[in-house]
Amino acid sequence: MPKNKLVVKQSEQLVNQFKEEMAEEFGLYRPAAEKEAITPKIIKKQQNEKNK
Repeated sequence: MPKNKLVVKQSEQLVNQFKEEMAEEFGLYRPAAEKEAITPKIIKKQQNEKNK
């Protein structure tokens, strides 16, 4: 049971968005789209290093 009796439906989504924005500002978080763009590059680089 929540501490406060007033529950706003969208509040959890808002808090999560705020956390993501703060983490991104401090360099601790990358958006999913950015991760998906970086991951193939990292994998390709590692494979090239193994083949050398």
